[in-house]
Amino acid sequence: MTRATRRASTWRNWSGWRPIPGSTAGPAGSDESPDGGHHCRLDLRRRRALAHLAGAPRGELPMSGIWTSGKSRQLPHQATTANIGACYPFMAQGSLGTRGVYIGQDLYGAGGFCYDPWELYPHVITSPNMLVIGQLGKGKSAKVKTYVDRQLVFGRRAFIMDPKDQGGQGEYTRLCQANGVRPIRLEPGGKVRLNPLDTRVAGGGLSARDMRRDQLKVLYALIESTLKRSLHPSETSALDVALQAATEQAAERRIEPTLDLVSEWLIHPRVGAAERLGMERSELLLAGRDAALTLVRLCEGDLAGMFDGQTSPGIDFTAPLVSLDMSALYQSEALGILMICAQARIQRALMADRSVRRILVIDEGWAVLSNLAVARFMQYEIKMARALGVQVILIIHRLSDLTAAGTEDSEQLQIAKGMLSDTETQVIFTQSTAEVQRAKELLQLNSAQAETIPDLAPHVALWRVGRYTSEIRHRLLTEDERWLVDTDERMAA
Repeated sequence: MTRATRRASTWRNWSGWRPIPGSTAGPAGSDESPDGGHHCRLDLRRRRALAHLAGAPRGELPMSGIWTSGKSRQLPHQATTANIGACYPFMAQGSLGTRGVYIGQDLYGAGGFCYDPWELYPHVITSPNMLVIGQLGKGKSAKVKTYVDRQLVFGRRAFIMDPKDQGGQGEYTRLCQANGVRPIRLEPGGKVRLNPLDTRVAGGGLSARDMRRDQLKVLYALIESTLKRSLHPSETSALDVALQAATEQAAERRIEPTLDLVSEWLIHPRVGAAERLGMERSELLLAGRDAALTLVRLCEGDLAGMFDGQTSPGIDFTAPLVSLDMSALYQSEALGILMICAQARIQRALMADRSVRRILVIDEGWAVLSNLAVARFMQYEIKMARALGVQVILIIHRLSDLTAAGTEDSEQLQIAKGMLSDTETQVIFTQSTAEVQRAKELLQLNSAQAETIPDLAPHVALWRVGRYTSEIRHRLLTEDERWLVDTDERMAA
């Protein structure tokens, strides 16, 4: 076979060649080119020019029907934005829309990312609750602060449980300053007292029977969290009659019942109280002894000065932003007790006015689950908040903070998993490789999502909103927001 024959055969067998319409022309110079290759030579010159414009190396031609011993290169393709989705299907998903506060840039190609749980309910999510998880310094606090600040602009209101200490004050102090409010600082021996049995903040949101039930629930949680055990029926009965006596005494004095009044009636029960319960007076005294000593500690011991009297004047739970600064007890076992008292007041404020959309931020979630009584109380309160249309934001550093709460079959771990299942919005910042498998299992991530977690840049998070998933780069919009989230300035001070 001659060289020309081999060349013609190669051309015919190459699927990339197509003859010019209306012509039987083959390759230039071949036996199949009746016009001597005129059309092909013109086409060759045109494609060489295009290859030059496209930046192809010299001697290379685009693959468009010309046989050559050199390499081939596909011509660049142009398309309009009207057709780009069809040209590259499955490369990007749609956004959640523009109704909500601006969060940042969707790195999966959907442009700006906006979010509001009440706008997404019930078509995208059925629960407004949010989990924010991430290592220190990766941007989770900055995200929460700017999110709350932007929601306040649209008339939302927020309660913040702020237990983290930053230079002798709470982490959300600047957020309060930016919105013209003062944080409520709770500390032993401090100037501010918060009465967890106060009924006034609930307004008409609770009946007398429901209020009494709520007060008993707070008392049970406070005492169980301190004793680290469940109360016996005789102990709950003793608390019941003591609260009744304290409520009647407070009504006569036109004040609210307080923890110190309850402790007094536990130590000195009312005449006839034991008979009503079918007990001897000595039995009633014994039944209420541990509870009484626990309340005495809250009122007179190392935690005195926070809950041992009437609520301090000037505390406004109807303000757009209410931040409870608990940083004085940061990393203390008493932090859970403080959270119970604070949450009791917050919950009654939520019940007083259900027409306003509110956000409840619970930072340092480890404090919620480190104590079983606190975990039970907060689980109930979070479920109640959902029924009231409140978005609860739970912030933790890593999922091991939750799973370390107990053994595999413990009630605390089941509560932790239940809290996770109640969060349909999950914002996941950088996690260590040791946390990847745990995140995959507990958050039901697929392999691709789990693999991205250790490599996320600062201020970039994997957002999961219902079935929607994307990587979002959070943006600071103004210099005021930069000041709001700047912790380096305090670290350098």
